[in-house]
Amino acid sequence: MARPRHWLDPLARRLLQATGELPSPPKPLKPVAPLVLDTPPVDTWQIDVNRASQSDWLKLPGCTHDQADLLVRLQRGGVQFSGADDLARLLELSAEQQQLWQPHLLFRWYSEPPNPEVAAVDLNNASSLQLQTLGLSPERQQRLLRERSRQAFRDIADLQERLLLPAGVIEELIGKVCFGPAAASSSGPELPLAKS
Repeated sequence: MARPRHWLDPLARRLLQATGELPSPPKPLKPVAPLVLDTPPVDTWQIDVNRASQSDWLKLPGCTHDQADLLVRLQRGGVQFSGADDLARLLELSAEQQQLWQPHLLFRWYSEPPNPEVAAVDLNNASSLQLQTLGLSPERQQRLLRERSRQAFRDIADLQERLLLPAGVIEELIGKVCFGPAAASSSGPELPLAKS
């Protein structure tokens, strides 16, 4: 059975409700907006920037083989990135590519190089046999020994300048060489390398 309506006009009814003579009508509930998941779920895979392999880098949208190779070589050389800005500057990434990569990059700092079991060759004290493991041509090895006998190398930039080595050769040496203080040699000069 329907509830009888009050015979007063709506204005009089509101006036009586406001003064408390009539009970106020129940307030309508606010409609709740339905929960709509219209955005696709976020793809949450990440790579550890300072430990990523070449295949890890290639998972990133638009990452080229050259970029992945450069990043892995720098990593082997002990280079670590502290944030996405470092990476973007090095690779000259567009703003759009930075935005695509950002959710997938994890930056952790490590105190040890990625391959601590590989001992670097000390160019200021290495024997001819040790130098051969670096893949330098016999001519470059001879120049290295000659320059080293004049003065110990300070760092990889000094090595590049004094031996006039191209950037590709230097990039291959990053992480494989170090520059300790030159040991006093009592055995005389190194024997020349056999030409092959």
